[in-house]
Amino acid sequence: MVESGTETPPGRAGGFPWRLLAVTAPIVAVVLMLLPNIGPVFRVFSLPSGSMAPGLAAGSVVIASRASYGYSRYSFDGFNLPIAGRWPAGRPKRGDVIVFRLTRNRRVHYIKRVIGLPGDRIAHRNGRVELNGKPLEVTPANIRLPRASRGTRAGQPFMEKLEDGVSYPVLLSPGGGRFDTVPEIVVPVGHVYVLGDNRGNSTDSRMRGMVGFVPLDHVVGKVLTSWRP
Repeated sequence: MVESGTETPPGRAGGFPWRLLAVTAPIVAVVLMLLPNIGPVFRVFSLPSGSMAPGLAAGSVVIASRASYGYSRYSFDGFNLPIAGRWPAGRPKRGDVIVFRLTRNRRVHYIKRVIGLPGDRIAHRNGRVELNGKPLEVTPANIRLPRASRGTRAGQPFMEKLEDGVSYPVLLSPGGGRFDTVPEIVVPVGHVYVLGDNRGNSTDSRMRGMVGFVPLDHVVGKVLTSWRP
């Protein structure tokens, strides 16, 4: 018995759905990769304190790129990558705002600014940062402080400038803080030295027992943008 009907020419069976899938699948894959907290590139964090004021006020939400410096063992939540160091190799630059894990509690993330790289000499004298024997340039800044920063210990707005030309706003209160004067130290290999921009209200590398030097493999990513909800 011969069946009646029209045969589908070879190669055309299901042609349209497969062509559609071939076009949409790569697009969907790229979108998923770029979605914050879902893909491997971007991660959203919130800043609970005013330690990075005036640039980042308390309550700010930031997007960090995990890929900016390459991936490390501690790049992701819930599991560790089976690698040592960073892949591909990369490290922050002075002036970058980074997200990193605390060495004493890797479940905790901090957001701070990189001031010193491996081999740099860092000291604090009367609230001023000295990098490799030279005080960082500071100039008064006419900055309206965000509302969330008020009520914390008083600090005056300045623009601080690194030796490579990078500048950013900081709050300084010279002579009023326990860590305004810190003897010179050398940043060890494989680490960075970080500070909060609100120097009188920040827990950072000045506090050796709490933060100290940040291992490069504990850096999660670079802050790209921020907003206030």
